[in-house]
Amino acid sequence: MSGTVIISEAAHRDGQGLVSVADSPHLSSALNNALEKLLTWPFRVDTGVASFDGESTEEFSTLVYVGSEPVPTSPVSVNADNLACVIDVCECFDLAAFRASYERVARAKQLKKSLPTHIPGTPHTTVTMGILVARDSDVPLESLAEELEGLNSRHPDRIWPDMVVVLAKGVINYAVQFPGTGVLGDYLPPAADVSADRVPAMYIVMVVKPTGDFAFNKMCSFLLAHLALFSPGSNLPNFTTLLEGVPQQVLTMHGYQYNLSGQLAPVPRHFYNDRLLPVRPYLIHGPKGELLSALQFIPWQDGGVILLRGKMPLEGLIVFLGREVLARAGKVNQPPDLQISYVLPITEANFRELLTGIKKQSNMTVRIDPTEFVIKKFADEGSSTPFVARICMGILRLRDAVFPDVVSREPFDKGYEFVMMNLLNTRSSAKTISTMIQTHVQNVATGTVARLDGPNIRVDEDVDRELRKEVENFLNLSVRVLKHGMQQVAGTLQLNLGFLFKKQQALEKGHASLSALDAPLGDYILASRQWTERLIEQRNAVEHDGWMLPRFNYSRTPKGGVQAAPPQISGQPVLDFVETMLDRLCCFVEDVSAHALQSKMMTGISVTEIPRDQRLAEMPERFRLALRHGGTPIWIITYRSEPFDKI
Repeated sequence: MSGTVIISEAAHRDGQGLVSVADSPHLSSALNNALEKLLTWPFRVDTGVASFDGESTEEFSTLVYVGSEPVPTSPVSVNADNLACVIDVCECFDLAAFRASYERVARAKQLKKSLPTHIPGTPHTTVTMGILVARDSDVPLESLAEELEGLNSRHPDRIWPDMVVVLAKGVINYAVQFPGTGVLGDYLPPAADVSADRVPAMYIVMVVKPTGDFAFNKMCSFLLAHLALFSPGSNLPNFTTLLEGVPQQVLTMHGYQYNLSGQLAPVPRHFYNDRLLPVRPYLIHGPKGELLSALQFIPWQDGGVILLRGKMPLEGLIVFLGREVLARAGKVNQPPDLQISYVLPITEANFRELLTGIKKQSNMTVRIDPTEFVIKKFADEGSSTPFVARICMGILRLRDAVFPDVVSREPFDKGYEFVMMNLLNTRSSAKTISTMIQTHVQNVATGTVARLDGPNIRVDEDVDRELRKEVENFLNLSVRVLKHGMQQVAGTLQLNLGFLFKKQQALEKGHASLSALDAPLGDYILASRQWTERLIEQRNAVEHDGWMLPRFNYSRTPKGGVQAAPPQISGQPVLDFVETMLDRLCCFVEDVSAHALQSKMMTGISVTEIPRDQRLAEMPERFRLALRHGGTPIWIITYRSEPFDKI
């Protein structure tokens, strides 16, 4: 067995012991004992306070600090310059306990230290790391993350706690992401002497990690990475050795950016992926017409960032922006050929001046990328309607969690596009039917198209033929969504729904087989039979038996007028039938698609249902990702009779 596995397994056993009240009745002392097994010279862990220049922290049960000799008394008093990490320990988080723990750690991180000394060629930090630890939590991890975001908004980022650990469930910390890349890794607290004049263009994203009882492993790995920078040359275990077996899935919660003052600020909502339109790059060609690079401007808080793809050095172009900008210039390289500038004091107008300067002062040419984008109207309604938010957008968000890249999601997308387009057409057909019926009934009632003529009723408008045609269209479209589209979507996720459309004996056999693997879905499909069978039988009657929608019936009213009675389908007025079937179909598409995607999500990640009164008005999505064991109720597919808009 390798040393990596031995260290990781030992930490995991200690973490499991910390979760158990029976094994660790006194969490603080048990945590210190577990940390002592990992820490080597010059680090120590004790209960105590830290102080500097007459100011002190509160007493903490866990301080990690540089100390050469064991301290005979406890609590210890540590010079703030030697304090590497402060850990606030709580038995169980509720929101009040969480807020109090946050404030204690924030005050400790605020304690002044001596000016840092530079070690040439060696990464070094003197910053105190802050960690909040609890054995368990009465509120879901996602709720703690939301509370953390609110607390962060009221405190400067330099004193934000760096990690929240719920030993029984998982951790919350920050990760780094650059424009044009995915999440790259954990974000450690920056050194105290990092210049605010030169700020890398990176997103700092709050992430929740469903580590379960590997939370202690993740905390120790994070702590060791920081300690290696706090005391370069110390003989600590490599932080990566603690990660063997630790689940790697993350749930991204909130994003931050550094502004020109070097302060973290929330990423504006209109810069999120679901709101941001792609920015067209500018292409730089050499004197022979060869493509050298592509330049792109990204607005960034109170400044801007330049992205360059290609082999040209970005710094050679920034000189065209002048000395003030050049003084703040720097770049980050991301393979294979992406260069990202630091945050610069520029606007899009300045960027255009840069392009003009390149054209005037070099033999290179600049032109906007000629790639053609088609921006096409999708529907007559927007994301504020439940149908668009849930069927058209919400399901695709869940899809992204299962199929992160374009190639892998192609089969699902092909099937779901068929469902979505035909369901939109089904809704349009239902709307046409409703308009035809309501308009004709109204016209008859007002005498516009109907009157009494002696013993006869004369009607001057015939809608029967067009209504029959539209009802047949509705039946065909809805069955196409149900039988072809949803079977194809389910098939891409290894689910077989074919038995729903079989005769009773085959239905019962298929239900039994599915229920053995997935009882909630089996029950849902069986309950859906009560309406799918009526819908399919009615469509088959049109296709195979020559059934036609009956005509309107007309009769006299007591007041000497005429009234129109719409025809019926399957014992229901036609409009009631159409609205019922459309509603059931929308529920079926959403429920089954969400469940099928949920069943294929990564270990530790699942789906929760957002209560109706908590959904955003501008996009009332029903589902969002959740940690499977983070405390948030996990959605279980259940057949419900409420209308789609009321679920």
